[in-house]
Amino acid sequence: MTSTIGALDFSPEMQQELIENTTDNLHWWYTNPDQGCHLKCTLDGRIVGVILVKKFWNLCSLFVAPGYQGQGLGRALMLAAIDQCKGKSEKQAIWLNAAPNAIPFYQAMGCISRSSSKQALPQGFSAMQFLL
Repeated sequence: MTSTIGALDFSPEMQQELIENTTDNLHWWYTNPDQGCHLKCTLDGRIVGVILVKKFWNLCSLFVAPGYQGQGLGRALMLAAIDQCKGKSEKQAIWLNAAPNAIPFYQAMGCISRSSSKQALPQGFSAMQFLL
């Protein structure tokens, strides 16, 4: 049995891995709040989007609730994170691994491909970067 998130199908194992990764990233931010950028977008008192950039270069989470996608919230979060990471990123860039359905979004934001020799990515994912 698989579940669809966005336009992607995930096995139960992949779902669990995504949940654990997100939980680990939030724990990292909670214990290192000054070593990264964590922003949220709220509407009517409800969180509808979040972004987390660890160490000001590792974009590890960008989520917008499905009912709010396509309204510019992801773009606004990304632009705000870029602004906060400028001058703080040791790589002078923001690195990310884009899911297949997110690649056009990141390309439109100005992200370009980068090599990812240290990490095997799931099929269809792309290692990308935004140069600061």
